Amino acid sequence: MNFSTTTEYALRIMSYMCLDEKRMYKATDIIEELNIPQRYLRKLMTKLSKSDIIKSVQGKYGGYVIARKLDDISLLDIVLAAGEKFNQSECFFGLKNCTYSVKCKMHKEWAEINSRIHDVLSSTTLRDIKKSNPRFLIKDFNE
Repeated sequence: MNFSTTTEYALRIMSYMCLDEKRMYKATDIIEELNIPQRYLRKLMTKLSKSDIIKSVQGKYGGYVIARKLDDISLLDIVLAAGEKFNQSECFFGLKNCTYSVKCKMHKEWAEINSRIHDVLSSTTLRDIKKSNPRFLIKDFNE
């Protein structure tokens, strides 16, 4: 499955922020560390805030902080907050009526793959990402 650039940025931001979930992250720090364009960052942080994944704190010492426990934020939460449409019944060939009428050749296999992706995203939390030491991922983001 290929995610949109927006979703990839959201996953990168949250992987970075989970390294120190108590820290107040400034937008400039995230832009600099992850090499994410400012226009994407502002848009994404608004989406993540509206989804109660992060909190936005205004003022001189403000920034962004993770709003919930790492165990309570799944990768699926982040993907959906970023605006990704994750439709498990979507047809492999993009046909709108494949799931309702004659099934295409790929229907069963694609449904199983989508179901597995959904299961992995919904069962993997930011705590799991933190345990996997995502610092090496952040280094790769800048290369």
